[in-house]
Amino acid sequence: MLLLTGIACGGTTQETDTGSEQATIAPDTGSSAGSDQPPQPGSTSIISTATPSATNTPSAAQQSESVGGRLSMAVTPPVQELVRGWLGTTTSANAQVRMFSDPLVHTDRFDGSLQPGLATDWEITKADGTQWVFRLRENIPFHGDWGEFTAHDVPHSAALIIGEEAIATDTGLFRGLFGQTEDELLQNIRVIDDYTVEFNLLRPEASMEFVVSAQQGNYFIYSKAQWDAEGERGYIDKPVGNGPWQYESRQLGVGGNILYSQVSDHWRQTPFWSELEQINTPEPATRLANLLTGQVQIAEINRDHHTDAINGGMTIVNSQLPSIQVAFIMGGIYSPLSPFHDPSDPHLDVRVREAINRAINREEINQELFSGFGSDHPVWGFHPSLPGWNPRWAEEFDDKYGFDPDRARDLITASGHEGYPLKLIITQLSGVPEMIPMAEAAITYLEDIGIDVQAEEMEWARFRADFYRPGKTHGTISPIRGTLRPAEVTLRFYNVSGPEGFQRIVPDPELDTLYQEAITAVDPQIKYDALQRAGDLKFDLYSEVPIVWLPGQIGVNPQEVGEFVWPGNINTAITHTEYITTADGQ
Repeated sequence: MLLLTGIACGGTTQETDTGSEQATIAPDTGSSAGSDQPPQPGSTSIISTATPSATNTPSAAQQSESVGGRLSMAVTPPVQELVRGWLGTTTSANAQVRMFSDPLVHTDRFDGSLQPGLATDWEITKADGTQWVFRLRENIPFHGDWGEFTAHDVPHSAALIIGEEAIATDTGLFRGLFGQTEDELLQNIRVIDDYTVEFNLLRPEASMEFVVSAQQGNYFIYSKAQWDAEGERGYIDKPVGNGPWQYESRQLGVGGNILYSQVSDHWRQTPFWSELEQINTPEPATRLANLLTGQVQIAEINRDHHTDAINGGMTIVNSQLPSIQVAFIMGGIYSPLSPFHDPSDPHLDVRVREAINRAINREEINQELFSGFGSDHPVWGFHPSLPGWNPRWAEEFDDKYGFDPDRARDLITASGHEGYPLKLIITQLSGVPEMIPMAEAAITYLEDIGIDVQAEEMEWARFRADFYRPGKTHGTISPIRGTLRPAEVTLRFYNVSGPEGFQRIVPDPELDTLYQEAITAVDPQIKYDALQRAGDLKFDLYSEVPIVWLPGQIGVNPQEVGEFVWPGNINTAITHTEYITTADGQ
């Protein structure tokens, strides 16, 4: 039986004036993993070329000039409340900074492909993948009186991500690509002229257009002129960008909000509303109530509340792509070559990892919590639409991972770890409001096979700062959600030992080798093969506990909101709000 009692896990980490972090989702549009054929090596269904696609053509609704008043959204509080994107996760940055600050490379709202943004085109200029040139869009103003966007804003914004106080998702990545210091970075990201930038890399990178997109991390363009005139204080008080919304104000904490205003005549898309407001609302019932009573027009609604929302006249809107991968992460699986390796950790025993996987009733979770919207998820970080997929994983999943508590008990007993203490982290991330009840369900599943589960409620920001970033996840298990992105990106976040890695789940040191092979390969076949071999290791060694793929889903008031199309592959964030039309403009 699932444990469905909710535990409030509200509250977020707020950025401070000093610049340091204060620790303190209709059926799935994606296909079932078992029925998809793998793409051909070299296929990049998520990463496209710089050629604009037909999907960028505005729909009929986008031809409307109707302007609404304030568009309010009730959302799960972000991990960090921030306007300085380098002080938190990519999810936090995309949810709050992307509104007012555009990235170099845009994401198409229909198919999730990479499209020209502030950069109009780009190319590899060295065959080994260590040099790229990006050409920039001209005559793009910053908000206010801060002049126009030029190439000088590009290295400046990148340097923020590698600063001493930076804790961005891509801080380690940028340091590995451009250098450890600002001086080194500024030598490697060269301004050729006002609208041309040359990226010289410390290692090959075949997907630089992805690295500088919002799908990767926290790289948004800020005004160098504002920094030179006002310093970091200017970014704290009134940061300016060149996005379709202009930052106005914010109130921190649970129940607080962040407010933006429309940018008239935006080069890409002028919003259809005069203002956009995001309200931090941790309680699922409150988000639903606020939507039903008209306090907000859009809300993140738990899937088990969808019927209530629909009965109240609301509509559930799906993202265009499979948006979210959901799993549990077992801690302490550090490489034997890692300084964090503790040979006594039970999770280093593959029998324990298999037992945990077999103890989890994925079908029950999918039906009871996700209302059957989930699709198969054999390997964390891999999807049939992405390079590296192996159909073997779907074919063998039931045999290797299927729900079998009797087999799980036998494995725990054989391992000698029966009754071992396991700290289960109960936490919440945006995009999956069911994370808390899913974690609660795991208590029953794992205790049933002889594990001594000790649940602890914890904000994700604390788990990030105190456990997985410093390499102290021993004896823990935590729910997690990711997004649809190239497999090598998820590998970097979860399966790499070095400074670029976060969770560092490395049951076999060969994973580190395969990751390096994949990210340095310019030949698509070499990358494909390396990724597939990495996926094979993860699957055969039970490196994680994959649960399901989900579409992004939100509740919308159709009496006020018209068309809303967003891809869902930008770190689960509700994006492309500038394209949301009013009901009378659809």
